[in-house]
Amino acid sequence: MKKLTDTRLWISDWSGVMSDDRLPVYEANMRVVERHGIKRISFAEWLPRTQLGARELFAHMGLTEENGDMLFEEYRDALSAVRSEGIHPVVYADALFFMQAIGARGGEIIVVSTHPKDHLMKEAQEYGLFPHVSQFIGDSKDKVPAIEEILSVKDIAHSAVAYMGDTIYDIHAAKAVGVTSVAVATGYHTKERLLAEQPNVLAGSLSELLVLV
Repeated sequence: MKKLTDTRLWISDWSGVMSDDRLPVYEANMRVVERHGIKRISFAEWLPRTQLGARELFAHMGLTEENGDMLFEEYRDALSAVRSEGIHPVVYADALFFMQAIGARGGEIIVVSTHPKDHLMKEAQEYGLFPHVSQFIGDSKDKVPAIEEILSVKDIAHSAVAYMGDTIYDIHAAKAVGVTSVAVATGYHTKERLLAEQPNVLAGSLSELLVLV
């Protein structure tokens, strides 16, 4: 397991790492499939399938819409509606402690997420995390270009940068740009599936991750 004592820049996914949004995401997923005539499944049935991305999940449930981007837009609209109705994500209990500890060590945190930027910033304000994030990058369908853009304007060695997330896709993105890959098993992909992708670091929680910093 790689030590992270020299890491100065932490680029982080949001959902599944800082914010537990599985309940509103479930409801938004089900509204999209119902709109296309497919019967919803229970939360317990859906949760193991969260190993699939939104587009993969829809296809797995029989939604063969050719325009995947259109389905994703429907999902985003449904997620906004769900949240407006009071089904909200919740902050992970150790997220603030983690961010404060990184800041105290002189580290910087940037958030990169597929979620809309205004959603990210609103949640961060509600959670009390906003002051600890230097930049929010939302609507990122592909994390690789977003991370590369950050690195292009930062005068920092790749060896001092970590990208962390809760899915195998986050591990792939970190490896693609040559930064430390950190997997946190608190979100959508299981620890076993994350481990199979051989991240540089695998932690069961943000608190556990701090032991390596």
